[in-house]
Amino acid sequence: MANIRTLNAADLDDCMKLKDDAGWNQTKADWRALLQWEPNGCFGIEIDERVVATATAVVHNEVGWIGMVLTDSGFRGRGLATALMKHALAYLEPRTATVKLDASAEGEPIYRKLGFVEEAVIERWVTPGVGESGVLSGKYSGPLRHAGIPIEAVAECTGAWGAARSGSAAWYFGPCYGYSSDAVEQVVRTLLAGRGKAFWDVFPAHPAAAIAARLGFVPARRLLRMSLGVPVPTPPDVFAIAGFEWG
Repeated sequence: MANIRTLNAADLDDCMKLKDDAGWNQTKADWRALLQWEPNGCFGIEIDERVVATATAVVHNEVGWIGMVLTDSGFRGRGLATALMKHALAYLEPRTATVKLDASAEGEPIYRKLGFVEEAVIERWVTPGVGESGVLSGKYSGPLRHAGIPIEAVAECTGAWGAARSGSAAWYFGPCYGYSSDAVEQVVRTLLAGRGKAFWDVFPAHPAAAIAARLGFVPARRLLRMSLGVPVPTPPDVFAIAGFEWG
C-alpha cells in the first residue's frame, strides 16, 4: 500500500520535477501558495526518498478543489493517483459538500470511477503576445474571490478586475471577474501587453472566449471540469479562473 504523507517546503524540488515532466506552467511560488493556504491538504507519495506522486486538496470559496495530480512516468499504472485522490476526498469530506477539479483526458476515467460527473468543458487558450495596452477608468465594485492565490499584477476598472502571474512557460491571466466584456478586454490588455506568451483558461461557451479570440488567443488544450457532491455552478462573472489547482 502506498504511504501517503503531507508535503512540505523540503519537497518543492521533487514537486517541481513532476510538474516540469508533465509540461505544466506552475512555479515554486504556486506550490508554496498551496502549501500555505492548505498545509494539511497537500499530499505526496514518497518512494526511494523522493516524492513520485502528488495531489492537492484546498477549500477555496467554500468549494473543495483537487489539483496538481501528478505521477512520475516511471511509477504510473500502480494506482498512486487513485490512492491520492481517495485520500484527498477523505480530507475534504468533512470540510465541504462540493468538490471540483479540471480533468485531463488521462485523468478523466479515474475521476469518473470515483463518482465525479461532467460539469463543463474548459480550455487553455494561448497567445504569443498581447500588443496594445488597455485604457482603465474607475474601480471594480463586484465581489472578489482571489484570497490565497499568488498574484504579481492587478488591473481594474469600473466593469472588471483581473490579475496575472508569471509561469515557467508563459504568463497566466486569472482570476478575472467582471460584468462588461469591453472592460475585461481593457484589463487583459493592461496586464499582458508586452509580456509575451500568455495562457488564459476559458469556458468556450462564456463571453470570455470571444474576447480571447479577439486578442489573438487560440485554444491549445481541452479539459473537463468535473464535480462531486452538491452542485455549485461557476458564477457568470468569472471571465478567467485562477488556475486548474484553484478553480
